[in-house]
Amino acid sequence: MQRTIKEQLNDGIRAFMLDVVRPSPEETLLTRIGSFFRNLFTHEEKATDSRVHLCHGSCDLIDKGPLADTLVVFREFLDANPNEVITFIIENVSGFTVKDLQPSFASSGIEKYAFTPNPSFSAHSANHAGYQWPTLGQMIGDKHRLVVFIDDKAQPDVVPYILPEWDYVVEIPYSNIHPIKEFPCNQDRPHDGQPRDLLVLNHFGYNRLTIAGKNIDTPLTSSQVRENGYNSLDSLETHLNTCAKTWGDSRVFNFVTLDYYDVGDRSIFHIVDKINGVGK
Repeated sequence: MQRTIKEQLNDGIRAFMLDVVRPSPEETLLTRIGSFFRNLFTHEEKATDSRVHLCHGSCDLIDKGPLADTLVVFREFLDANPNEVITFIIENVSGFTVKDLQPSFASSGIEKYAFTPNPSFSAHSANHAGYQWPTLGQMIGDKHRLVVFIDDKAQPDVVPYILPEWDYVVEIPYSNIHPIKEFPCNQDRPHDGQPRDLLVLNHFGYNRLTIAGKNIDTPLTSSQVRENGYNSLDSLETHLNTCAKTWGDSRVFNFVTLDYYDVGDRSIFHIVDKINGVGK
C-alpha cells in the first residue's frame, strides 16, 4: 500500500526523490498502454494539468498531479514542525528551467524555507569537495529548513535555492533491474569519479518492459519488494556494509533511498539510526 506524503512525513521520512515531468497531450499506443495499467493497478484518473507534474518517468504510467499541490503538503508540515529539515532530490525529466519550477515553490508558500548556500562560496575545490554545510541546528535557527537539489538545468544565479545536485552529491547506481542479486556500490553519477560532499545510497529496483526496442522501467510493487526481501534488515545491512568497504569507514551515507519503506518491518529506520550512531 502506498503511503501519502503526509503519512511519510509523520512516519519520519525527511528526504524525497521527486520526478518533475510535463505531461504529453498526445494519445499514442504507449499512452494507451500506460492508461490501461494505471487504471488496472491504481484506479486513479490521469491528472489534466499540463504544467509541472510529479510523475515517474512518464505521466502516462504514474501521475501524482501538479508539483505545487504536493509542495503545499510539505509546507504545511514545516509550518507545524519548526525543528524539522527536509531535502528534495529532483529529477528534471522534462528539462524544465528553474524559472518553470520557481512558481510552484512560490505559490505553495514553501519558498521561504529554502536553504541557499553562503553567497561567498562560488565554486568547489578542484575535486568538487569542501563545502562547509551548516549544522541542522543552524539551519533550524535560520528557519531555512528545506534543501533542494536538481539533477539538470540548475541556475543558481537565477534561483539560488535550487542547487545543482552534481556539485554536491554522489549517487551509487539506481537502475537496478529485478531480480536483483546484489545492490551495487560504485559511483554512478556524476560519471567523473570525483568525490562530492554528500553520498546517496540507492536501494531500490525496477521492472523492465521492452517494447519496440525501448526499455520502460517501472517501480517494483510492494509485493515484489516484500517477497524478495529487498527491504529486509539483512538486505539493507549487507548493502550498507558492502558500500562502507567500497567508500571507506570515514564516509557517511547522507541519504538512504528506497521504495516502500514500510515493507520489511521498517528496517530503514534501524539502518539510519545505525549510520547516525543513535538508538539501540
